[in-house]
Amino acid sequence: MTTYHNSHFRDIFSYYEHAGEKRYDLENDGWTVNLDSEFEMADEFDMMLKNIDDYEYPANSVLVVNQGTIVREKYYNDFTYRTEFNTYSVTKSFTSTLIGIAIDQGIIGSVNDPIVSYFPNTTFDNDSPEKQRVTIKHVLTMTSGFDYGVDPTFAPPVEGSVALHVLNRPVSREPGYSWVYDSYAPSILNRIIEIQSNTSLMEFANETLFHPLGIQNPRWGMDDSGLIYGGFGLYLTSREMAKFGQLFLQDGVWEGEQLVSKEWVQESTSEHMPENVDFVYSVRPPSDYGYLWWVHDGFYIASGLHGQRIIVNPDNNYVLVFTSLDVTQQGANNLHDSIFEEDFVGWESPMTQFYKRSVLYFGLLLISFTIANFAFLKYGLNQRIKTRGKDQEMALTSFGLSFYSAFMGFLTTLSVIFIALDLFFSSSRGVLFPKFQWLTMLLIMLITASMVLLEREVMRERHSVDYTGMLKFTIPKAIFFLVLIIFLFFNVYLKKVEEFSG
Repeated sequence: MTTYHNSHFRDIFSYYEHAGEKRYDLENDGWTVNLDSEFEMADEFDMMLKNIDDYEYPANSVLVVNQGTIVREKYYNDFTYRTEFNTYSVTKSFTSTLIGIAIDQGIIGSVNDPIVSYFPNTTFDNDSPEKQRVTIKHVLTMTSGFDYGVDPTFAPPVEGSVALHVLNRPVSREPGYSWVYDSYAPSILNRIIEIQSNTSLMEFANETLFHPLGIQNPRWGMDDSGLIYGGFGLYLTSREMAKFGQLFLQDGVWEGEQLVSKEWVQESTSEHMPENVDFVYSVRPPSDYGYLWWVHDGFYIASGLHGQRIIVNPDNNYVLVFTSLDVTQQGANNLHDSIFEEDFVGWESPMTQFYKRSVLYFGLLLISFTIANFAFLKYGLNQRIKTRGKDQEMALTSFGLSFYSAFMGFLTTLSVIFIALDLFFSSSRGVLFPKFQWLTMLLIMLITASMVLLEREVMRERHSVDYTGMLKFTIPKAIFFLVLIIFLFFNVYLKKVEEFSG
């Protein structure tokens, strides 16, 4: 089961990481290319590419633009320049840019406008003075105060309009004073653009941003109401992602045309984190946050799940694009840091991290189960056990049975994680391994039965105990052990995901 899980774990992410190949005119995409360029930081970027190979970092593509020229470009896992990658939350930076363009055009007044002012004839649930004070800027900086009842990083998919769903939620925190990573609220910004431009968000984006950049027919997901998602769902090729980064590096100018004002480029990529901000959940910026951009010292990042990155460094005049399968979220940032530090921290596969974290819990479970089994044998079956040195023999038996239960439960948890990942991403492209769900259910039943049968046979062979009439105790015990194991290790995995999400 572990072998099956690990061999197909990558397939799940690969399946949802892209939307296939698109028609792409490589000769007329507006880029100049010199992959043999000996630019100023060539050695550092070559070292980074070598680290990707040495540490087997799960990159899909890496692209470096220096002074407007593609100087390094590499694709992995049979992906190409035509692959439309899922950018995940990189999408947010595009939404921010469209707001900037709308403000440049005068169809939106200011980032300080209350969002409800753009819905004058609509009454929302949970109205309050706090909700009336939520501005466009609050949404752009993740400080709106909307309360979903749970961490929105793990909130379930929304039916209907995402924008209306958010607008109907209560605002339980004073806007501007707490930071919550929120992929839902940016959809409000897209809806405001639609209202003010009197056109669809996709038409507005094509006219003002995509077509001028030479990005043809981008795929961008929408909710049940037909509204383009503001926080995720945009699919682009690596070269198209690089164009967006280069646009910002050039202060909003592309081929002599000012697509977005220099003022917006500077404002949206500046630090806007409030002083003494309250971080409500575990996801927080490692440095600072702009208008749906992650802001660092000397560079800023459009960042998406699994290591999708557009890194813009104005001081060193480069754009770095990553697409990857990195669910830990650490690798891409470490790779970029290595350029400056000349010391690569390393990358560890997510399941390796999970295995290491599980060792302590496995030991605690093993001790707890051994004690529980020993108590059951000593006080529940004591009169039936006739062997000499009963306590020592019972302790060894308890340990063996407990190890089997914990180990088989851990393997079952791997299957449960596999299913959970498949279902989590299924909303966009469907379940990848539907039969695996039934296989896991069968596995759970077989393991439960094996735990009961193993205990019966061990007790018969080692202690000459007849287990007749004991099934009413051993079956519930086996079920309890297995459920507890799955619950514990699955939560260990969720904690790991929570720490690295963003």
